[in-house]
Amino acid sequence: MTRLSRRAFGAAALSSPLLAATLPTLAKADGHAAPSGAPALYDASLGNYTITAILDGVAPLGRNFFFGEDAAAIDMTLAEAGVGPDVLPAPVSAFLLRSADRTILIDAGMGDIQMLGPGFGRLSAGLAALGVAPSDVDTILLTHAHPDHLGGLLADNAPAFPNAELIVAEVEAGFWSDTAMMAQAPEEAQGLFQMAQGTLGAYGDQVTLVAAGAEVAPGITLQISPGHTPGHSILRIDGGDRQLMMVADSLHSADLHTAMPEVGFGFDTDPALAAQSRAALFDMLATDQMLVAGSHIHFPGFGRILRADDAYRFAPATWT
Repeated sequence: MTRLSRRAFGAAALSSPLLAATLPTLAKADGHAAPSGAPALYDASLGNYTITAILDGVAPLGRNFFFGEDAAAIDMTLAEAGVGPDVLPAPVSAFLLRSADRTILIDAGMGDIQMLGPGFGRLSAGLAALGVAPSDVDTILLTHAHPDHLGGLLADNAPAFPNAELIVAEVEAGFWSDTAMMAQAPEEAQGLFQMAQGTLGAYGDQVTLVAAGAEVAPGITLQISPGHTPGHSILRIDGGDRQLMMVADSLHSADLHTAMPEVGFGFDTDPALAAQSRAALFDMLATDQMLVAGSHIHFPGFGRILRADDAYRFAPATWT
């Protein structure tokens, strides 16, 4: 049974007035604020699909979001990567998959929610720049029900994508809908349950719950990589001539989590299980040399996980 604590969901961070007051300032001071002009987009070919990374915003995560037994090693790894120590900018990206007859959205960004400061909700402008209307989206694949992935699913408390089937892992939906689990969660995290329940409820019979291993669209298989949330999902996308693994929140710092897969993250429901899932995933990806995309990898978020001594490193992909 999942055991919830204040560390799960980053509850202490959510309740910190200091963090809330300094997030916008830190983002601008470090030069990592989300762009204020044209939407940040990146198209790439994926066989039968075109995949487009859409930047919804940039989260200026604090060092306190990452934890482990060897704090000094974490600090050294960040220093060697040239990031931090006070602010670790984390892109929040959604991905659009288009084929001849499908328009599929993977996650929906933060929307109007300002939990991590202003500057989010750029998904809608990105879709508009691509000529995609909300009504054009036929499928939404929700990797997990955290605010920076489902916040953009609602507009004025109604579905922002009125014609879309919303596909979610059944174990993920079950967790956030569990009133007993919600009752044992820290008070600061109650709103996360309410947000997930409200969003899934708004989509009603448009929601489809699936088991691990389900083919959720042509060439797209949903797999469970638990720990960040109980039903945290990754997506294997086979475009015919090229495969890609959408790893979602398997890592929140490409530099830190590849070098130290065991490092916990403040919003992990089960940090030990998340680390175990991350290590297994990295081993598979490094062995298969498969392309990856991630929600919080340096925008546009495509690359490979490669072995480096007794750990790994992230290598950005060069697409042609």
